[in-house]
Amino acid sequence: MKYSAAAVLAAVAIISVALIANPTMLPQTVNAASFTVMLTDPPNVPDGTTLLSLTYSDVLLHVTYPNGTIEWLPVGASGTVNLLSLINMSQTIASTTIPVGSAIDKIQFTIADVDAVVKGTLYNVTALSNTLVVKVANGRVNETLSGVLIDFNPTLVQIEAADANGTLVYYYVLVPSATAIVIGDLNEEQVHVGTIVELDEDDIEELEEADEEFSNDVKVVSASLSVSGNVTSFSVTLKNEGNSVARVFGLTLNGDFNSTGTWQNSEDDVDEEIAENIHPETVPFKVNSSSLTPFFGPDHELNEEQEHDDENEETEHSAFILQPGQSITLTFSDVIALQPEEDSMEHPPMVVTPIVGGNYTLRVMGEGFQTFRVTATS
Repeated sequence: MKYSAAAVLAAVAIISVALIANPTMLPQTVNAASFTVMLTDPPNVPDGTTLLSLTYSDVLLHVTYPNGTIEWLPVGASGTVNLLSLINMSQTIASTTIPVGSAIDKIQFTIADVDAVVKGTLYNVTALSNTLVVKVANGRVNETLSGVLIDFNPTLVQIEAADANGTLVYYYVLVPSATAIVIGDLNEEQVHVGTIVELDEDDIEELEEADEEFSNDVKVVSASLSVSGNVTSFSVTLKNEGNSVARVFGLTLNGDFNSTGTWQNSEDDVDEEIAENIHPETVPFKVNSSSLTPFFGPDHELNEEQEHDDENEETEHSAFILQPGQSITLTFSDVIALQPEEDSMEHPPMVVTPIVGGNYTLRVMGEGFQTFRVTATS
């Protein structure tokens, strides 16, 4: 027993000396951070809009943990927010726990449903992108109360059309623009989903810097717009001059357009003009590879399959991915036609064309936005 006790004491001494010489052998304690997902939203909406309700789901954080492990972390959150209530305010939409020292570089969420009330009428809104993946600026988590603040700055596009009887109808499309930053100095209440607080001036400035970064990185190199009969040809060249991936969700073209539409009078077979004074002010375009497609609502959605990256589960169809240094020319050359009725054989579509000599504002919608002016030629 005497020799055993001596052996134990010797072992303890050896281990103590080793720990003093190499303190990294001590068990490391990892602090957990309460991490929230918050949404703020200065939307661009038509006059008379009193409600813009967004239902979200499937919130995912792309996390790099302190040990180097990388994964998409599902937060398992869903809910509905009134975006018009979040001007200069933020609302907590999800909450989770991650280790301090982790880094968040992307956040993904699904737009499940959007509704708007415009001049007292409720409309269902079609989102140009149903799934958004947004880059997070300054994504290191250094505090035990931290969160990601998403600046979801969408444009609600109102599109006028005429049905088969010549009655004015409206379609609404939500074209998103979004940036995100990690912020600290949160209070305990902000951990709870549904909490609404006023934005801090420093956070507003940091969000503006993130928007400016996109504008500085993604350049509209050139654009052209021409009309030949009913055919509109539209081309825009983009270049990512930054050092990180940029995502483009879509484009809008704003200005004065011509529009014509006819319907067949079944009694005397006479075509009558019904849409000469009805026309959109903004035409949204969806990006599909290097092509642009006019996007007018649920009856005009692209028939496309969702593509998933098996490695990181990011939904690539939600945006065009522009790599650092990459240029892309997006083109459209066809008739811009709005078909309110499904039976296109019985009711021909309303044809929309730019006005030759007219000036149009091109807006690239992505992680931030970029604008460019273009004149329509013949």
